[in-house]
Amino acid sequence: MVQTLRIGLLFQDNKYDIELIRQQLAPHQVDWLDGCCNWDTNTLTSTIRQYDAIVTARQSPALPDSLRDDLGRLRLLAHCHGTIKHLVSRPHIEAGLMVSNWGDQVAGVAESALSLLLSCLKQLSALNAFVRNDWKDDQRIPAAFPATLSKRDVGLYGFGPIGRHMARMLQPLGPHIAIYDPYATDVPEDFHVCGSLRELFSRCQCISIHCGLNAATEGSVNRELLELLPQGGIVINTARGPIIVEEDLAALVQEGRLRAGIDVINDERNWPTSPLATTHPDAAILTGHTISGAGKRVHDGQEERKGLPDHVAHNVHALADNAALINTISAQVYDLKT
Repeated sequence: MVQTLRIGLLFQDNKYDIELIRQQLAPHQVDWLDGCCNWDTNTLTSTIRQYDAIVTARQSPALPDSLRDDLGRLRLLAHCHGTIKHLVSRPHIEAGLMVSNWGDQVAGVAESALSLLLSCLKQLSALNAFVRNDWKDDQRIPAAFPATLSKRDVGLYGFGPIGRHMARMLQPLGPHIAIYDPYATDVPEDFHVCGSLRELFSRCQCISIHCGLNAATEGSVNRELLELLPQGGIVINTARGPIIVEEDLAALVQEGRLRAGIDVINDERNWPTSPLATTHPDAAILTGHTISGAGKRVHDGQEERKGLPDHVAHNVHALADNAALINTISAQVYDLKT
C-alpha cells in the first residue's frame, strides 16, 4: 500500500504552477510554503520537521543547523536544479537526510561549452566584424594550430556528468581528448588521463572546465598554467568563475595570447566590472551565465508557469513506494560539489 506523504514546497519562486504540482505528486499532500525565505530559524525548523520531503528551487532558504540533531519526519530534500551546498550541509546528510538534484540532466551546460569552444576556435565574433567592416581591421588572434577540432588536443578539467556529456559530443569531431579529474572512474580507453593540471595544460590547445568549485579547485587555473597553452589557446568555463584567477586570464586575453569563452565569473551580479569585460570583445566571449537557456521564448503575455522537473516527481513517488531514488548525493559526493 502506497504511503501518503506530506510534501513541502520550500521555495518562493512564483514561476511554478502549484496546482499542476499537486497533480504531479497526487495522492500526496502538497503545501506551498510561501514566504519561507523570511521565516525565523525556529519557524523554519519546526515547519520542515512536519514534512516527509521538501522540494527546493532557486529561491529557497538554507536548512537550519538545528535539523542535524532532529530531522523530525523529514527524509528527503529534492532540489529542482544542480547546486545544493547553499541549501544543505554535509552533517544533514550524515544525519540521514537523503538529498537529490538534477543529476546527469546536464545537456544544456555541455552544449553551451561546445558552442563557446567552436565559436572561439573559428573566431566567429572577430570574423563577423571583419567582414561587416569591408574586410578591414582584422582582430582575429593568430593561433599556433589549425582552426579545427579534428586532431586537436582538447582537455577537460573535470569528468563528472557535464564533462562526460561534453566528451560524447566532441568525439565525432575527432579531437584527442585528455582529462584531469582525480576522482574519475570508467574513463574510455582512448582518452588520456593526466596526472596533474600542469600536464593537462601542457599537452592541450583547448581547455574546457567542468569541475565543481571547492577548496581544491578554487583559483587552480592561474597564469602559470594558462601560459602553458600555445599561442591562440582557448579556455572555456561554464562551471564556476572562481576556478580561474580572473585577472590572469584577462591579462593573457588582452595581450592576444589566448581566447576565452566565459559563462561564469567571480561576481556574476557585476559582469561589467570583471577584468574580462574590458578585454577585446572578439577575444573573449562573455555569456552572463545564461547561455544554457539563451533563447528568448515567445509567451502569450504572461510568464509560463510550470510543474516540477521529472526527477523531483520521480523521487517523491519512489520515497512513498520505498523504491530506489535517482540522482542522490552521498556525503562523499557532496564534498566534490560546488
